[in-house]
Amino acid sequence: DAIKHLMQAFSVLGIPKSLKTDNRPLYKSREFCSFLQQWGVEHKTGIPHSPTGQAIVERTHQN
Repeated sequence: DAIKHLMQAFSVLGIPKSLKTDNRPLYKSREFCSFLQQWGVEHKTGIPHSPTGQAIVERTHQN
């Protein structure tokens, strides 16, 4: 669950000013967006259908 993992990350790393995700439906859901809004985190999304927009994240996932 993405929200559960973000809560764990926030507790260790602190609350970020912004969070960039890809455009998967999970990250565009009302629940996810509401969660970020409650914590005051600006949600930025990558360019749809463009893995280069998320190059660093995508590269990390390949390894």
